Amino acid sequence: MDNSCLLDELKSQIEDKRRKLNQLILRNANKEDILKFSVELDKLIDKYYIFELNKNRADH
Repeated sequence: MDNSCLLDELKSQIEDKRRKLNQLILRNANKEDILKFSVELDKLIDKYYIFELNKNRADH
């Protein structure tokens, strides 16, 4: 799988995780569940930016 496909997949996972996190917040889920989802989302975003940075470096 090339970097472009990986970025698209990560972006999709991030969007899905954001929706689920927002639903947890709206449903007044417990703080531990919200924190867990938030940390997972942060990791996905971090992974996305690492791939994006590596892609940009490879393009130059």
